[in-house]
Amino acid sequence: MRTKKLFTTALLAASTVKAQSFLEVVQKTPELSLFSAIVSGLNDTFTDLLKSLGPSDAGRTILVPNDQAIQSFMVSNNIKSPADVPVEKVIPFLSYHVLVNNISSAQFAKPGGAVVETKLQDERYALLGNNSGQVVFGTRKESEEKKKAAVEIKSGVEGGAVQIVKQDVVFNQGFIHVVDGFLTLPTNCSKTIEHQGAERLVTYIKRLGLLDTLDSYPGATCFAPSDAAIENALPVLMNMTDAQLIDAIKFHTLLDAYYTPNLKNGQVIETSLIGASITVNVVDGDYYFNGVLAKTTNDIARNGVAYLLDGIMPLTFNGTITPSMPSTTSAQSTSTAPPTGTSTGVEGTETTVGAGTTTPAPTAIGTPNVAAAATARGSIFMAGALALLALF
Repeated sequence: MRTKKLFTTALLAASTVKAQSFLEVVQKTPELSLFSAIVSGLNDTFTDLLKSLGPSDAGRTILVPNDQAIQSFMVSNNIKSPADVPVEKVIPFLSYHVLVNNISSAQFAKPGGAVVETKLQDERYALLGNNSGQVVFGTRKESEEKKKAAVEIKSGVEGGAVQIVKQDVVFNQGFIHVVDGFLTLPTNCSKTIEHQGAERLVTYIKRLGLLDTLDSYPGATCFAPSDAAIENALPVLMNMTDAQLIDAIKFHTLLDAYYTPNLKNGQVIETSLIGASITVNVVDGDYYFNGVLAKTTNDIARNGVAYLLDGIMPLTFNGTITPSMPSTTSAQSTSTAPPTGTSTGVEGTETTVGAGTTTPAPTAIGTPNVAAAATARGSIFMAGALALLALF
């Protein structure tokens, strides 16, 4: 066994020695000719970026846009040739495509995906604390067009995700993954959630004078009730004082960036509202926070990560989750008498998940009451708002 291990180590070392440099591999890959031209025009700028990551033997991964992606980028930015690409504009993009760890496509494709730090440290696009680089989230997704699973990489939300179209190309310092688009530079939390469908929440945030606080805090998690959630809760929200609304927004904000690979079923996390916490449940790949479904997850923001929620989180979680409301069903047609106390809006028997200690670390406290969720009626939007109003 020891002999076999030594042989494997020696073989890997030999393959690393024989592997070509990043630029040599790119120059010999036909679908990367435009990227090669751009990098060549930057002289030593990109080479210096690679060297800045650490020792020459440190692993790293480069996401390289193919020619089709670069042509699209040039057209949208009115650039006629690779030689015309301005260095000051392209360096943040290139920095975002350099991952500081050696990540294979298999690691991205594992259940739950992977969050990986990049070399993008420009504070215009990365405000995560401790001078950390901005991140990307990679996961395996079913592709309708290609009729097979592909690895998808999420960056800033305004440009959408890109797919790895050629994976695990080896160079002497790690992997190259060819992607079908440029990553998008992230925007502040407020712009991120607004883009995803939480414009009404942003309106409240601005009116209450919380915009700068939300967008300047490094490494936050922003839970954003959707516009539909706010619309359905308006009768309650309009009767809340500004102080109550501010506390509700604090309750929907975490003071650390929690991406889904960091979350576990039953985990309890403290919020920025002192003394309040939320419970995470994971059911069939869906994420619920205090029983409310996240419609989108891992929305990369300049200063953290955002989740678009299907409702307003109740301050107290009783262990039941509520499934997504059908998009064709209005709140008026599904709403019943508003629940009271600490109900999450699920009518019928309420089954408690269990008790746990509120800490930022994962705390396993059981499984959600999926049966109750499947038979849920009523409006989670109104229930969450009523619970907040009753308890603040």
